[in-house]
Amino acid sequence: MAKQPHPEIRTFNGRPVVNRDWITERTGASRPTITLWYTKRADQPEDARHPEKAVTIERVDFYDQEEFERFYAAHQERKKKKVLPTDPALHEGHPDDVLSINQAAELLGFANAGAIRKYLSMDTGYFPAPAGTVAGPTGRQIPGFRRGDLQDFDRRRTGDGTGLAGRPTGTPQHRGPRPETEQRIQTAITYLREHGHHHGAGAKLATIHGEPAWKWERIVKRAHERMMEPETAQER
Repeated sequence: MAKQPHPEIRTFNGRPVVNRDWITERTGASRPTITLWYTKRADQPEDARHPEKAVTIERVDFYDQEEFERFYAAHQERKKKKVLPTDPALHEGHPDDVLSINQAAELLGFANAGAIRKYLSMDTGYFPAPAGTVAGPTGRQIPGFRRGDLQDFDRRRTGDGTGLAGRPTGTPQHRGPRPETEQRIQTAITYLREHGHHHGAGAKLATIHGEPAWKWERIVKRAHERMMEPETAQER
């Protein structure tokens, strides 16, 4: 059975010291990552490197809290500087615009679309999922991404591959739908209750509302998932 984490702050020589469980809780980093920070400390700038062990108490290593916070702030800043420059045009236009994978790569500063395809193949949730497909340069259908999803990705990326930067420790990563999206979901739920969940429901709703099929296909999927939730299912 895995040992339960036990974050601690102690006092040594009048200064607060912390153990690695505390560091894990503070940063959200994995234990292997934290170990790497320590073992690679000689490669870090001398004025902002991971602190040496301050003391070992009951076979647990502790580190100076102030020195660790200085290291971590510098570490975060170094990561931010590694982020590729984003074209300001990404943050212009309507959030529901759909951009091709090639356009997304160019706006985000990637060398080519291969970087995005790699993120998607890893299936970690780091990069937003395609919103559908659009016609590529040759007319072939290629993945398309909602501009708003790309904007959200750009705001939170820091080069560490987690996509969790800027999120307070312990805060669940959750974002509710925007009002207009919620309205579409409710419209789709009403339709599905009347006609049932069937192939082509998204296309039918798109025709009714004069909007792209990809948009309503996503909405129908979310509406169906919502209907499968216990509270919603009881209302059916």
